[in-house]
Amino acid sequence: KGIKQANTILKKYPLHGETLAMKGLIYNCLNKKSQAYELVKLGLKYDLKSHVCWHVYGLIYKSDNNYKEASKCYLNALRIDKDNQNILKD
Repeated sequence: KGIKQANTILKKYPLHGETLAMKGLIYNCLNKKSQAYELVKLGLKYDLKSHVCWHVYGLIYKSDNNYKEASKCYLNALRIDKDNQNILKD
């Protein structure tokens, strides 16, 4: 259902970085890791200044136990949105 919603948004706004990143997060949960990374990287390409994209990228790295890269992504997200409690929690 989430992928359908993301596809609906992407039909209208194909370069929406945050939607691409969220779609990548859904694919990560479905164990489609390579597609997840591709979508999140594409989301960052279109919206490099988005704390959501950086946070999602960190979550995917964290799910692969790559904590070093995850922390870099979280730091980038915090540079953009300093007071976001969700990022600080992760």
